[in-house]
Amino acid sequence: MKAERVILSFVAVIVGLVAAGIAFYLYQMTRVVPAQKDKPIAMMPKDSPSPTPDNANILTVESPSDQTVFDKKIITITGKTRSDATILVNSENTDQVVKPASNGNFSITQTIPDGTTLLHITAVFPNGQEQTITRTVTFSTENF
Repeated sequence: MKAERVILSFVAVIVGLVAAGIAFYLYQMTRVVPAQKDKPIAMMPKDSPSPTPDNANILTVESPSDQTVFDKKIITITGKTRSDATILVNSENTDQVVKPASNGNFSITQTIPDGTTLLHITAVFPNGQEQTITRTVTFSTENF
C-alpha cells in the first residue's frame, strides 16, 4: 500500500507539471505584446575620436612582392607615394633614405643577405604621419 501511494504521488506530480506547462504555453501564445513607444537610446562614446587620416598619404610598393625568392643579391624596390614624403628602407643589414620623384614614384636598389630578409618600407609624410609596408624576400640559388 505504501508503494502505491509513492507511485501515485509521482504520477500526480508529473500530471500537474504537464498541465501547468500546457497552461503556461497557451498563456504565452495568446498574450499580446504592446508596441515599443520609446525611442532607442543612443550611447555616446566615452573616448574622443581619433583624427581622420589624410587620404592623400598613401604608400604603395610595386616591387618586390611579398614572399618573393630572388637568385640575385641586388634587388630593386619600386613604389609610389606623395612627392613630398621621405622613404625609409630598413632591413637587417642596411638603412636607406630616398626622396620620391615629382610624380611620387621612387626606386632604390638594396643588397639582400643569404636566406630570408624582412624589408620595412616606410613613408614619412610632412604632417608627421607614417605608413609602413613590410615585405619578406629570400635569396636562394636553389632550383625549385
